[in-house]
Amino acid sequence: MRIFDLGKSALNAQSNLMQQMAIRYGKQAVLLAMAAVFGLFALITGHGLLWVLLVFVGHFGPVGAAFTVFGLDLFVALVCVLFGRRSYLTVQEVEARIARDRNITMMRDSMTMAAVTATVATAMGRGGSRKVWDVVRRKKD
Repeated sequence: MRIFDLGKSALNAQSNLMQQMAIRYGKQAVLLAMAAVFGLFALITGHGLLWVLLVFVGHFGPVGAAFTVFGLDLFVALVCVLFGRRSYLTVQEVEARIARDRNITMMRDSMTMAAVTATVATAMGRGGSRKVWDVVRRKKD
């Protein structure tokens, strides 16, 4: 029965691990979506303001100001993608992984011990029962 209890504990730890990962990925997806929406609005407003500043204050031409704004957009998009791809493990997720690995190791050890015990008990059982049966029948060697 110990093997089944350890297996059940390992599956429970795996279930907890999957829940923690789903929560983490869900939060990450929601935050990235919100950042994309607000970033789009800020980008629209910022483009107009930056273009106007470059044309009138920076004395750029209309085409030079457009290329400058485009270059800055590419840079900001690259930075946002790099930060959005970062993901950290939570404490609960690490604990769930440790519990799962510990239970799987204990389950393997129990299965190994059960197999060794069964092998030894079977071999001793056959020889021992023969001796007992010989004693019962009063047979001498």
